[in-house]
Amino acid sequence: MKVKRVIAVGLILCMMIGVTGCANPIQMVKGLFENEEQSDSNIVESLNDAQKDNELRNTVLYYKDDKGFLIPVMRKIPWTEGRGIAKQALRAMIDNPANRKDIEEIGLLPVIPANTEIRGMSIHEGLCKVDFTSDFLNYVSKEEEEALVKAVTYTLTEFPTIDRVQLMIDGKIPEKLEFGTKTATALTRDNINYVGKNYSKNKVVVYYEGTANGLESYFVPVTKDVEKNHETPANMLDALDALVEGPPEGLGLYSEIPKGTRVVSVDMNESIACINLSEEILEAVDNKVAAQSIAKLFGLTIKEQYPEVAGVKLFVDGKELNLGTENKEDPIIVPTFANQYE
Repeated sequence: MKVKRVIAVGLILCMMIGVTGCANPIQMVKGLFENEEQSDSNIVESLNDAQKDNELRNTVLYYKDDKGFLIPVMRKIPWTEGRGIAKQALRAMIDNPANRKDIEEIGLLPVIPANTEIRGMSIHEGLCKVDFTSDFLNYVSKEEEEALVKAVTYTLTEFPTIDRVQLMIDGKIPEKLEFGTKTATALTRDNINYVGKNYSKNKVVVYYEGTANGLESYFVPVTKDVEKNHETPANMLDALDALVEGPPEGLGLYSEIPKGTRVVSVDMNESIACINLSEEILEAVDNKVAAQSIAKLFGLTIKEQYPEVAGVKLFVDGKELNLGTENKEDPIIVPTFANQYE
């Protein structure tokens, strides 16, 4: 056997000399016949290197805080072309020790029940069918059920190729889930963190702030009802009026916008929102941190109506307020993502 091994090495060397010319054939075959333990080590290193080289894609995932609110968080998810980034996103939301540790610094929790696996996924003409194992149903309340369904729906519809989600369990489409959530037809984005009572046709999404376990603050999208005396859809002014009235009490959300603040007018100057407010806002704008937080609340809320908005300027009686930017005439930039955590 040793003779055959030597002959084989010799043949390889001869072939490499013929092909490579001046290249050192000894270096080229170094390690080909290392022992099994060394080979395993090289494989691990190669996989790690390959993982580092994977493209990292900005992806918005929905986690929950200690009060049950769904929080959108931009994460960088490793992605290799040809492998489903949507599956990777959902796997990062499954409740397991690794995912819990990954987001513990911001006090949020994974939404998808432990041990859930993704049996399959297909995307066609905007419809994403995702098939989970029955572990997906391991929750104990209506609130958890609604949060789970919305977290999956909102996460998947963050991708531009998906606008509807059909949930499946073990290959079958359930008519409804245990606590009544209807799943017979495809789901769309609707009523995230709803804080109203009547599920009015006129609704707006506004942003407030929250914290979990006393850790970092984050922006929370909230759906509120809008009282209107006519059938026209809720518009940007309706959304801003709902924003300045503040969050309902007892929910653990807050806003730096002083009580009594009114929206006088709003104009879009190209991609900059110029918002004229009542003088109550002056109570907060002397605080640079509060002023910038307020501007972002306005910007994120407007972005729900006008995704192209890029910045915010605030005014009182037509006079622009200094929001603490380096150049006082610069707008506060609206974040591309409400919350970002890498």
